[in-house]
Amino acid sequence: MNGPVVVTGATGFIGTRLVRQLLADGARVRVLVRSPDRLSTDLRGRVEVVVGDVRDPRAVDQGVFGASTVFHLAALAKAWMPDPSAFTETNVYGVEHMLDAVRRYRVERLVHVSTALTLSRPNQSRLATPYERSKLAGERLVGAYARNDGHAVIVHPTRVYGPGPLNDANGVTKMIGLYLRGLFRFRIADGGIRANYVHAADVARGIRLAAERGHSGAHYVLGGSENLSLAGFLRRVGELSGGRRRMVPVPRFVARGVGLAGELQGRLCGATSLTRGWVEVFLRDLPFDVEPARSDLGYAPRSLDRGLRETLTWLGAPGEEDV
Repeated sequence: MNGPVVVTGATGFIGTRLVRQLLADGARVRVLVRSPDRLSTDLRGRVEVVVGDVRDPRAVDQGVFGASTVFHLAALAKAWMPDPSAFTETNVYGVEHMLDAVRRYRVERLVHVSTALTLSRPNQSRLATPYERSKLAGERLVGAYARNDGHAVIVHPTRVYGPGPLNDANGVTKMIGLYLRGLFRFRIADGGIRANYVHAADVARGIRLAAERGHSGAHYVLGGSENLSLAGFLRRVGELSGGRRRMVPVPRFVARGVGLAGELQGRLCGATSLTRGWVEVFLRDLPFDVEPARSDLGYAPRSLDRGLRETLTWLGAPGEEDV
C-alpha cells in the first residue's frame, strides 16, 4: 500500500488518537477536516490536510484521491439538532460521498466507524434517536459496498470514555467529572440494565486492527471487558477515586418528563443534552461481547480499572491524552 491513509473525523475524540497511533506506526496520514484550527497542535505539520466537509462530494473526492486505506470516523454525534435532517446529511449522505470516492479511486480498504447502538435494535424504525437511525442507514450502505464492490469493515464502539473534550461525544467522561464534583446525583431507576464501557485509545487501536486484519463485510464490536449497570459503573468510579457519592434513582416517567423538557430547551436555546429518545436509549440493556474482535483482530482492551484510573488522573490535572 503506497498511498496515504486518510482519516475523516481527525479532530474528534477518537480520531485524534487514531491519527497519533498511525503516525507512531510510520504511516503517511492525510486528514479531511472542516476546521484545521481544531486539529491538535501536536499533529499540525505532521499530516497532510485537506479542508472540507464530508457533505461536500468534491472535498471528499480530493481527500480520498490516491489513498490506500480510508478510516471514516466523521459523523454528527450530537444529542439533538434543531433540524433532524442534519443527521442524515452527515451520517448518510456523507457516507454515500465517501463510498463514491472509494469506488472511483479503488481504495484497497475502508474502515467505517459506526456505533454499538445500531446493534441493539435490528429494526431501524424502532431506533429512538435520529443519530441511531442515520448511523444504521450509513452502515447499511457500507455493507452493500462490501458485498458488491470492495473491501470494507464496520466497527461498533460501545460507550467510550477517556481523556478528551468533555462534549456529547465524550459524555461518559463528562458524567464522571460531574459525579466527582457532586453534581451528578440522580440516575434513572433502570432496574440494573447494563452497558459496556471502553477507553478511547483502545477503540483507536481496534480501528487500526480492523484495517489490518478485519474480514471484509464483518462487523466488530470495539468495547471493554466488562458490562456494568450505571450504578455499578459509578460505584467503581467512587471506589477508585475515594469519593463515592450517593445516587438517587428517579422513576422512569420523571426521566421521560426531563427528556421532554430537554427538547423544549433545545427549541428555545438551540442545544440540549437530553431528549426523550435518549432516555429510551439509556433504558436499554446493552451488554456486548468483544470476543469476535479478540479472535479475528487480536483486539485486547485494557481493564476498566486501569482505564478509569488513567481518566481520573487526567480529570484531576488535564494534560496529555493517552494514545
